Amino acid sequence: MLLLYEDRRKLDRNFLEKFFTHLETIWKLFFDIIKIPILKEFIIENLSKQELREKKELIQKKLVYIVENYIKGGKKELATQTFGYERENVVTNFCTESTKSSLKKIHMESMERHHQIPLYIWDVNFEFNEQKIDEAIVKYRDTRISFDDEDSIFTKNQQLLENLKGVWYAYIYPSNPNSAKETEGVWIVQTTIYDDCSVVDYWGNAGYLKIGKNQSLIIKEPYENSDLTVIRFSNRHVSFEHFRFTIVSNQNGTINEMVNFGFYSRHKYSPKKAKEILGDMNKVQLKLNLDFDERLTQLSVVPS
Repeated sequence: MLLLYEDRRKLDRNFLEKFFTHLETIWKLFFDIIKIPILKEFIIENLSKQELREKKELIQKKLVYIVENYIKGGKKELATQTFGYERENVVTNFCTESTKSSLKKIHMESMERHHQIPLYIWDVNFEFNEQKIDEAIVKYRDTRISFDDEDSIFTKNQQLLENLKGVWYAYIYPSNPNSAKETEGVWIVQTTIYDDCSVVDYWGNAGYLKIGKNQSLIIKEPYENSDLTVIRFSNRHVSFEHFRFTIVSNQNGTINEMVNFGFYSRHKYSPKKAKEILGDMNKVQLKLNLDFDERLTQLSVVPS
């Protein structure tokens, strides 16, 4: 009996040792499962931050070189004329490693439009090499087609261009007055027209001036999408101070069109004065009638 009792104790002891060994293994696996995603996430997050830092430094190097060698007026010209800022310190911040400010796509697109700096130069795969940057810019400028060479409908009118060049302020009502709260429900958009007929506004929307025989167009592509905005005005109405225009664009955040009457001025008016000149919004703005759009859509439905 004593022997049997001892054997049983050994068996129980062996079982317990194996049980706790397995239990320890299970706990280790459990903690490993928890730790691995956390560790992986930590590594990925830090790698992403490092990649972002390297990308920002690369863009800064390229920007400094381009400003010094390809922008005639330097940082001030780029900040105030191309980007529409009041001070050049914005561009200075873009060139400084210690600041959080960084060049955005809209800035790159504006530089391409006005200064003919190809967009692909800013790509992370395009290394910082002064010779390669020079070659890319020269090649881009040599192959760039001028709007004047693209068709025969529009003409060269140097006198009109001289009258239009420089800074203007566009005054129009937005589709949603709440989108212009800072200016009391009216859009006041600083717009610059350049020697080469390129046009850039305060928000970085860029395009071209197309001069016709009797009427002219400003065609712009918004920085956040590819929907065209078309501004039409009569050449006869252009003066050195003010002229009216008709603008066809999409309503805020939709693909629904609207037509606005507005005016350009060399003067920056207060919102109150601008609204006095524009008058009643309902008389100078026409939005797409959704009932009309629905009837047209029904005509396009294929019968079953």
